[in-house]
Amino acid sequence: MTKVYVKLFIGFWCITILMIVGTGLTTHWLDLRPDKHLSSNSEIEQTTAAARLLREVVREAVNYSLDDIRSGMESMQDNATRLVFVVDQYGEDLLHRPIPEGGQRILNQLSPEQPFAHFSKDGSSYVGRQVLLPDGDWVKIITYDTPDDTGLWWQLYFYNIWLPLLISILISGTACFILAKRMSRGIDIMRQATRRIAAGDLSVRISQEFTTCKVKNRDEIAELSLEFDHMTARLDKSMQEQQRLIKDVSHELRSPLARLQFALAIAQSRCCGSDIDKELVKIKESADYLNEIISDILSMPMTDTAAWELCDTIDLKILLETLVEEYRCGASEKGVTLALETPIQDALVATHGNSLIGVFENIVRNALHYTPKDTTVSVELDDSNNKHYKITVRDQGRGVPAGNLDDIFKPFFRTDEARARSSGGYGLGLAITKRTVELHDGSIRAYNHANGGLCIEVRLKRGKF
Repeated sequence: MTKVYVKLFIGFWCITILMIVGTGLTTHWLDLRPDKHLSSNSEIEQTTAAARLLREVVREAVNYSLDDIRSGMESMQDNATRLVFVVDQYGEDLLHRPIPEGGQRILNQLSPEQPFAHFSKDGSSYVGRQVLLPDGDWVKIITYDTPDDTGLWWQLYFYNIWLPLLISILISGTACFILAKRMSRGIDIMRQATRRIAAGDLSVRISQEFTTCKVKNRDEIAELSLEFDHMTARLDKSMQEQQRLIKDVSHELRSPLARLQFALAIAQSRCCGSDIDKELVKIKESADYLNEIISDILSMPMTDTAAWELCDTIDLKILLETLVEEYRCGASEKGVTLALETPIQDALVATHGNSLIGVFENIVRNALHYTPKDTTVSVELDDSNNKHYKITVRDQGRGVPAGNLDDIFKPFFRTDEARARSSGGYGLGLAITKRTVELHDGSIRAYNHANGGLCIEVRLKRGKF
């Protein structure tokens, strides 16, 4: 449920309730009832609260006998009957109460020839009507109000309107719920699609959500969805063209670069020990650096997840044991201990060729590079999660500033401490690693250990075999 949906729903419902209540108040205030024309020439002032109360009492009384009316009034509380007097043909109130002076005057005026009467005095209004009951008895019904009875008008209003008002509010609430949901649906679809695009998924399309086999929505939101799809299609095409361009340029650079390296090797072999040889070494280092960048660009996965088929299987434990053994000698020369810790016997995961080998080579190589002498780089393989294997590689270096922990997985990003070329690397290794892990439907994150050092944590789904 979105904020837009809630705002639309509450806004529509409140406006509808105000319209219903306002219409009811206007109708009650102006006494716009269907039968008003029948008594429009009456001497009774129909807008007074007493006249309204009389009409309600008469409406109920004409359906009952005199005994039923008496029983009903006797069962009511005094507060409910204090402004109503029902007088029988002998001039006695059914509840044996004294009739006020204004009421007596109304009684004297009522007769079969004059069934209506009205009298006002000192702000009080008295109205009466003579009614023939179903059992053949005549009764005179008198109602009155005083300046102190300011709440009578509202009591009559709610007595007449509360049930229709409640039903109308419930029906309007349902209608507003459906309307708000329909209006906010398009916005919600576009919001979700925008999030997917922000996450890098340019294949998202939404126009089909606004078109079904039965109903074709052609409003502004539907037209916007078509423009949205057109935009994402162009972005997707531009991104693919950019990726192809990078690959093509890298391929084109590799051939002359290889010839340059070959020529440098020949020149070095002919100029051993001379000053020119030192310059050639620098040129060769630059050429080797450029060649490594091109190699990593070409090895960066650019395939969509749907086209990346995980058709092979690899044992993570054996892979990590092999890598640790391979890099242990180089780590010992630096005075670093490289250790693998795992309680499990095997860890099978689905993969694509040898792609995971490059993932963990990058992580272990970075850890060995940035950890100081006489420390330990630990590699842990854990299966505590029933759905994933967790691989954690921890060094004991300076770590990474908290604000850059996500940035180290971006292409060509390097922290300030790693800007110098002599430090090794150029910011592509972890970007390639992250892309490859995601293509395996896994996740990778970096965090600083509480006791110092950077931890790289990789989670890969267990294989289903």
